[in-house]
Amino acid sequence: MENITTTILSITALITAIGGLFVAFKKTKKEIEETIPKKIKKQCDTDIQIVERMEETKELLNADRVQIYDFHNGGHYANGRSALKTSCTYEVCRTGCRAYQMYLQAIPLNCIPQFVKTLLNNGKMQVNNLEDLKEKMPATYNLKKNQEIKSFYDIIINNKENEPIGFLAIQYSKNNKVNFTEKEENEILRLKFFIEENLEKMIGGK
Repeated sequence: MENITTTILSITALITAIGGLFVAFKKTKKEIEETIPKKIKKQCDTDIQIVERMEETKELLNADRVQIYDFHNGGHYANGRSALKTSCTYEVCRTGCRAYQMYLQAIPLNCIPQFVKTLLNNGKMQVNNLEDLKEKMPATYNLKKNQEIKSFYDIIINNKENEPIGFLAIQYSKNNKVNFTEKEENEILRLKFFIEENLEKMIGGK
């Protein structure tokens, strides 16, 4: 009799546990269904706003290409060290200028250390002739040259804690194109602040 009672209690506990898992699964599934479509729509709207502002700045500066790069973790090395990388997450191009966004994904930061260090130390990097980087930053030189860049202006993008999360890149296929006027520099800063604000909104869910 005792064995039968024990068996019945065990079966009851098992059924209860399975029922609990089923309810939890349905709840999680419902939460995912309710949040993912909203997140997609929200990000899509923000993406469009960012691209439109990039297009406006491209035209005002008469740039050939404007890109946004995000720093991110690409996993870990065998010793546990973070494999930090950068990817081009937004890009607008002048008509006839080739797009490279799909090829500029998960670039290891340790491949372009001098470039990253300069950006972090100075907050920006202005180069009027790409050939100036050929000896001191060969990896950056080749990366930019493959995109047919001859002069460029890169500026750090920060989060609300003023920590670097990526950079904005303004590119030209000719030399000496980044000697910007004060008005043009202010336009770049406005774009930078706009990007920072909207990327923060994506994280904060505002």
